[in-house]
Amino acid sequence: MKKNLKKIIYLVNIDSFFVSHRIKIAEKLKKNGYEVHVATEFTNYKNLLNKKGFITHEIDFKRNSLNIFLALIPIFQIFFLLFKVKPDILHLISLKPTIIGGLISFVSPVKKIVISITGLGSMFLNKNIFEKIRKNIFNFLLKIVFLHNQLIVILQNENDKKYLSIKTNLKKEKIKIIRGSGVDLKKFKFSKLPKNLFSISMISRVIADKGVYEYISAVKNLKKNNFKANFYLVGNIDFSNPSAVKKVDINLWKKKKIIKYISHKQNIISILKKSSIIVLPSYREGFPKILMEAAAVGRPSITTNVPGCRDAVINNKTGILVPPKNAIRLAKAIKDLSLNKKKLNKISKAARAHAVKKFNIIDIVNKHILIYQSLIQ
Repeated sequence: MKKNLKKIIYLVNIDSFFVSHRIKIAEKLKKNGYEVHVATEFTNYKNLLNKKGFITHEIDFKRNSLNIFLALIPIFQIFFLLFKVKPDILHLISLKPTIIGGLISFVSPVKKIVISITGLGSMFLNKNIFEKIRKNIFNFLLKIVFLHNQLIVILQNENDKKYLSIKTNLKKEKIKIIRGSGVDLKKFKFSKLPKNLFSISMISRVIADKGVYEYISAVKNLKKNNFKANFYLVGNIDFSNPSAVKKVDINLWKKKKIIKYISHKQNIISILKKSSIIVLPSYREGFPKILMEAAAVGRPSITTNVPGCRDAVINNKTGILVPPKNAIRLAKAIKDLSLNKKKLNKISKAARAHAVKKFNIIDIVNKHILIYQSLIQ
């Protein structure tokens, strides 16, 4: 390793998220002469990251475990990693790496930190007393982490900015808003809407907080009223999430032919092209990548009027907003848009134009590079 290279460590929960949301930024940094380290829990992408010239480090985040002793393992791993590498910049991605890495960095050689909070998630929805307590603990820990002097926090929407400014005293001069992780517009090309039988697709992690049960209820409602279409549910069950949908439920939906289920999203472009409308009835988001990808391909989206989702679409122009947790309104929006071919085609073209203007991954990468440069100058 060349000692004169600037070093960056990306600390992220899981390798798949880094590959889907941050790899283009890392590739640009490496091209610019950085030594890029990726510290994460590996599933299927370690070889890919190594082939791209990144230095990888295994962190046992134990996402599926509630064992407090196992939770100590990543703390020690990250502590020793920071002293070993001594990065010029530590980039923490999502809440768990932010809390652990942010607190450890106070007693490490790390001085310059970038934090990407990709959405405050369902934990901040106040669904029960346990989650209220957990939310308050996270707010307190974030308040400590945000005390770092040389710190920039990247948020994806104004709601998260307002919330964290109030609840954690995060100073506005430390905040940068970057709306999403961007889309490769050369890869996600515009495609005309399919002319065959309508296909409605929900593409996301299969957890309740994404609105899966509302989607299923909406589909049942539409089928009961003889609405003809193919309905797809696409994505893996996130077993580490407390709101994970049970496999027995999915099997039942398949058996009753309510939806067609595809358990992975690797061929996402093909699925988007075959779809007429993309649905995401989520309870809360940062800035949903699937809505950006759908727009790039020219697919109208029907999503909820909640933080993150409403930031990704222009209502009645590039998509349709419906109230959260409302299957009846969701079903009505799907039916109304499907039957209005003129509006459907108009939204399709407007969605692509919006993606070109707002979601180009080249712009997103360049904004990150400027943030890094501002810290190390």
